[in-house]
Amino acid sequence: MADYFVTPQMLNHMNITHGGTILTRLDSAMGLFANSYAKTQTLTGRIDRVSFYRPSSVGDHLSFCLTLLKTTKRTMTIYAAINRLSLDNRQTELIGEAVLTYVAVDAQLRPIQGQIEPYQVSDKTEEEFIHSLKDRLGL
Repeated sequence: MADYFVTPQMLNHMNITHGGTILTRLDSAMGLFANSYAKTQTLTGRIDRVSFYRPSSVGDHLSFCLTLLKTTKRTMTIYAAINRLSLDNRQTELIGEAVLTYVAVDAQLRPIQGQIEPYQVSDKTEEEFIHSLKDRLGL
């Protein structure tokens, strides 16, 4: 869904990528996905989970792979795998995961109900993947 290269400005005091920098970019990518799916504006309603497993540093190529986990009439819960890609894009390493929930809103940024179509999984492999994520993450 989104990718970028880590620059020196993204580092923290330990000289690794600042988790907040990753979360900011992740929230933007997930928000665009949520707006597109909901066909309306959305806001981050909740950061359900963010886990970093490995550090990243300058020059790393990071990407986010997003999966819609569930919907209600006004919310979407989205999972992201945070990956480090090899320079030739042939190998990926999972360096973190996140789950955020987005809320459909009106022009005054008030939650609105009934805007989000229910997400129906039609592929068996995708259904198993989503079920395993929900189980593993306790959702």
